[in-house]
Amino acid sequence: MAADKNEFDEILDPVEMQEPGYGGGGEGFDAPDNIWMHGLMMVVIAVLSKLVMTIIGVLALVQFLWMLFAKERNPLLMDFGKDLGDWLSDATRFLAGATDDKPFPWAKWG
Repeated sequence: MAADKNEFDEILDPVEMQEPGYGGGGEGFDAPDNIWMHGLMMVVIAVLSKLVMTIIGVLALVQFLWMLFAKERNPLLMDFGKDLGDWLSDATRFLAGATDDKPFPWAKWG
């Protein structure tokens, strides 16, 4: 065996990997303080998502009663319900870590 490195040795050389979420200029957090702020936002959004689920339940009941007596759907309730569903979807993606894009009130509604 030769003392020189061949092409296979270069492939097998260890590569230093950066810890995910810290620095590196890529996506993620730049400092540990941001992780705590992110966690605080997660708690706020989790509480808001419980509130949204309650509102959706009330909205469904009101829409049912509207359809029962008016024999048609209320378009304002339909639009509001769609917006609530979109918000809940955005909140779930943020809470699951699939995105760093925060939902309303940090982003535009609707």
